[in-house]
Amino acid sequence: MKIIIIMFLLSFLFLFMMCLFWLPIIVTTLMIVYFILIKTKSLIEKTLYKKAVKHSFTFIFTVIIIIILKLLIFDIYKIPSSSMENTLFPDDVILVNKLKYGPRLPRSPFEIPLLNIAFYFNDSARAKINIPWWDYIRLPGSTTIKNGDIIVFTMFKKSMTIVKRCMGIAGDTLKIEGGTVSINNKKFNPSNLLLNKYEFKVKNIKVFNSKLDTLNLDIAYNRINVNRFKATLSLKDKNSLEELGLIKNVTRITDTLTPQSTAYPRSKYNQWNFDNYGPFIIPKKGMQITLDSENFALYNKIINTHEDVEIEEIKELYYLNGNKISTYTFKQDYYFMMGDNRKESLDSRRWGPVPEERIIGKVQCVLFSNYQDEFRWDRLFKSVN
Repeated sequence: MKIIIIMFLLSFLFLFMMCLFWLPIIVTTLMIVYFILIKTKSLIEKTLYKKAVKHSFTFIFTVIIIIILKLLIFDIYKIPSSSMENTLFPDDVILVNKLKYGPRLPRSPFEIPLLNIAFYFNDSARAKINIPWWDYIRLPGSTTIKNGDIIVFTMFKKSMTIVKRCMGIAGDTLKIEGGTVSINNKKFNPSNLLLNKYEFKVKNIKVFNSKLDTLNLDIAYNRINVNRFKATLSLKDKNSLEELGLIKNVTRITDTLTPQSTAYPRSKYNQWNFDNYGPFIIPKKGMQITLDSENFALYNKIINTHEDVEIEEIKELYYLNGNKISTYTFKQDYYFMMGDNRKESLDSRRWGPVPEERIIGKVQCVLFSNYQDEFRWDRLFKSVN
């Protein structure tokens, strides 16, 4: 018994140091509830009643454990699209760690697994399915979000779960030039698996095809002219093909600059597109901006969508919930998300940065994969970077 107590205290101390002090409190509470249930059952004399109570307690306790695990510890999701290739593939089933950044508590009964079923049958409750019932609260996590983390979050409808890589954290200045991302004036390339479209010259097409088979590279390419081609390649594959002397004169295919911006926030003050973007300062909690025409165009959608206030411009004057203001201070942190399949991803370049309250957790690993309707043994419990 002493060993158990010592192990429990050491575990509590470790979790406290990891800022997860709330976890042993929950475990302790569950243990107390369990022993109370066991004690209550022992007071029942009739065997029939005792069995019924036992089965009921077991069922209720199991449901509580499942809810706590899904809400606070981890969850499982399926990758719906190709926007994260070659890191994650469609139909990959992933494990999401909620302890890393701390789990967010549900903001309505519809966000509580299993229990939400009852609310779907209530018409008045269902009418408020996309409206928060309670304030946003996130329990402390063991770490903070870092550049390059692969994150699961919700956007638009609360049921729409998205997976992207965090390229910029709150307070960073992000810039994209010719498809190359810079964070705070330093080039940032978190993985050599990132996909981009390239145009290149092939020295010998027969040798090129033969080497692709030898290297087991599944690359689909299109011919532009006699010996010039284009293909979607990872940085790793591009470098390998260049080192082998199979391709040369390689150029990245990027979006063409136009007078009108085609990327978020599609403002008349810039010419941003998916490959040429910024510089953009990602909002940070407590960051104050001076309101002028350019800043309003850059940030008003974020403020009106995620800050629970209404900001508007009337004759070059600015109003917050009807009150005249000249500056605005952000209430929460934001993160700039991008897909690893850069030319096939709708992400923060299209719909803006993601607020902290939408973050679910960090992708821990691929549990298993049925990519292209085939079970992929090489992706079983595969770690994700």
